[in-house]
Amino acid sequence: MPPATASPRTDDPTVVEPPVTADAAPAQSRRAALVRALAGPLLLAVVIQNAGNLLLHAVLGRYLTADQYGALGTVLSLMVLLTVPLSALQVAASKAAAAGPASSGIQRRCLRSLTLVSLAASLAVCLIAPLPTSAFHLPGIADALLLGPFVGISIALAVLRGRLLGLDQRRGIRAVAATFVISTAVRLLIAIATLPVLGTTGAILATLVGEALALVYAALALRRTAAASPHPAGPHPWLRAGDVGWSGLAIGGLFLFTTIDLFLARHFLDGEASGGYVAAATIGKTLLALPAAALAAAYPRMVAAGTGPGRLPEVRRTGIVVAGLAVIAGIVVAAFPGLVLDALYGDSFDGQADLVRILAIVAALSAVVSVATYALLAVGSRLSLLPWFGAGLEVVAITIWHGSALQVATASAGALAVTLVICLVALRLDISSRARHVHAA
Repeated sequence: MPPATASPRTDDPTVVEPPVTADAAPAQSRRAALVRALAGPLLLAVVIQNAGNLLLHAVLGRYLTADQYGALGTVLSLMVLLTVPLSALQVAASKAAAAGPASSGIQRRCLRSLTLVSLAASLAVCLIAPLPTSAFHLPGIADALLLGPFVGISIALAVLRGRLLGLDQRRGIRAVAATFVISTAVRLLIAIATLPVLGTTGAILATLVGEALALVYAALALRRTAAASPHPAGPHPWLRAGDVGWSGLAIGGLFLFTTIDLFLARHFLDGEASGGYVAAATIGKTLLALPAAALAAAYPRMVAAGTGPGRLPEVRRTGIVVAGLAVIAGIVVAAFPGLVLDALYGDSFDGQADLVRILAIVAALSAVVSVATYALLAVGSRLSLLPWFGAGLEVVAITIWHGSALQVATASAGALAVTLVICLVALRLDISSRARHVHAA
């Protein structure tokens, strides 16, 4: 059947509307899928979060000495490092929530278990607080002790965010976006207010309070989202042990791969040089926030696609959105590193433009490794553990070359290049082999 054409316009019989071809609907569907992959509200929230974080770091970088700022940056990175298993919890919670809301009995048991695990994790981190205090030359144990309650709160928040994204993409994305905005606003206000009195401790305490209030909002939003779910409540657990363990291994390796350079720089370099590296790395790693948000929203869709024919289009869309956001941001920062440094830190870290440029490019390309890892994790592939190889390679390279901050960054870039190629090849081979298996079956 030939494609239909629209009726001539009555106000001008000589003008005919363009024909609506059979390809128009699929093209519109592809555009709609790409728009969904952008997860607009979540990206906007992360933009706000990034702006707030950069503003806070700008204030801290101007107020503190280079050594103090390096110590604070290390503690804040430790906060994120300790919450890596939480990313695994969020991913596993999203996957479990896709089956539908849990029954009231299971929900109560899950809440009790989550509370106990959070309290146990808080206590464990408090007990080992002297270790990071000594290893990273922190000024006192108080900052490290605050890591304990932060981890406990973040465990619960990660699970709730994962369930929100898995139960209902539309409602969940908006609710998770709101938690980021709440956390950022509270953190910024409290940190700036307490900086003259509490110094670095005020910034860490502000982060803790912001996460706590975000958790309260997430709990209320989850109740509303579960009640509005079109799927009936059933015997669906909030988490499955297998999903948590595998996600923890994969995402732990990914985070270590993208962050180990900062800890090694703090270990090998002197106070002033490590402060400059932390400043430059903060700029670079902030670029990962936007693509990470889009990736978190896309993961339930990649899980749903499985190994079927929809897998490749979903991975392609996610790659375009995530890598595109990261590369655009990386190019902008790499093109104007001095301007970014001056805007954020004034003259506190002059002469670090080359360092910022390298780390911005490293961060942007790391987003591609993240897409490959999540795509492999979505189908349970062991190849999702490849970032562990990259992290090991990075440790070896930086241990050999660490004479300056620039050498550390260059070693990190070399490890990234090798890991990036390996991950892309592995993803391509995995997609091809599973597609052949499905076709043969």
